[in-house]
Amino acid sequence: MLLALLAALSLTPQPSEPFDSETRIEDAIAVVRPVAYRSRQVDWDALAEDMRHRVEGARDDVDMLPAWAALAHGLGDGHSFVQPTSEAVAAWRERYGDRPLMPDAPPRPRPSSRFMKRAEIEAHALTLGADHDAELITVPSVTGFGEKAAAYASRLFGAVADAGPRTCGYVLDLRGNTGGNIWPMLIGLSGLLGDGPQGRSEEADGLVEDYAALSEGSAVVLVEQGRGLTMMAIDNWRSIPSLAESPVALLLDDATASSGEGVAVAFAGRPLTRTFGIPTYGIASSNEGYPLADGTNVVVTTAMMMDRNGRTYPQGITPDQIVDDEGEDPVDVARAWLALQPDCK
Repeated sequence: MLLALLAALSLTPQPSEPFDSETRIEDAIAVVRPVAYRSRQVDWDALAEDMRHRVEGARDDVDMLPAWAALAHGLGDGHSFVQPTSEAVAAWRERYGDRPLMPDAPPRPRPSSRFMKRAEIEAHALTLGADHDAELITVPSVTGFGEKAAAYASRLFGAVADAGPRTCGYVLDLRGNTGGNIWPMLIGLSGLLGDGPQGRSEEADGLVEDYAALSEGSAVVLVEQGRGLTMMAIDNWRSIPSLAESPVALLLDDATASSGEGVAVAFAGRPLTRTFGIPTYGIASSNEGYPLADGTNVVVTTAMMMDRNGRTYPQGITPDQIVDDEGEDPVDVARAWLALQPDCK
């Protein structure tokens, strides 16, 4: 009889532990709160309550995705976001179709730029006068590291270094550059920037540091995590000291964003440099990914990009000279400015 009773009990479904969404929320906040740039401006109690409300009755990790989206959105920096695993995305769609993780979140503003699909580095001469040209170089976005990024940096450096003998200045077209990996861009433009520290940023605690230094066609890490590591290097670098003294015009628009803005920040305060166009998108900040226990990557804005004069740009970069595409052509306005510079007269 006892054996029969035990056998029956073993076949009876036992109650499972309830899914603990509260602990997951607490753990996620513990990961993000110490590193978020705007942490001091966030009402963390209210944000935690909003996260709880969005996942009330959650059964598993898939149901937690709205909480992670709310966490990134609630940081208020406009640049943080979540990257769920592909498996979690597929499971969410199977369960909820195309329902957004945060249906009530206002959509991010869409840039009006017509240049966002540009993918290739292009260069051609602009005539400034009888004896001088300016080199107009399109600087599109680039992502990742590896061979593709290094090839981009090499092509960009070549576009600068191999300009014709009449070249007295440069127009760098950053319109439509939505960002990605800033280092191929900076290495490619290192002739104009000169060697030295780059990637300066200010963290939430006020710490200011330069992430890496440009050195003879390479980017070498300066911060403790990886100090001395060469992130990327190009083979076609050569020293052309006169480039660092050339006048440079940068073209900006409302799709110049993130690392695209970072390039403009790197040139801010450089002598003989002027910006033209319309204000940039407004996310001139540095992001880092922080994985949660379920594999979701919360990409958090941890610092603001800072120029060589210690200025940050939380609202984006307003050009020195506003030029709307509907009126004058920014290229023509930049060319006219370059024609007035001493080296180009």
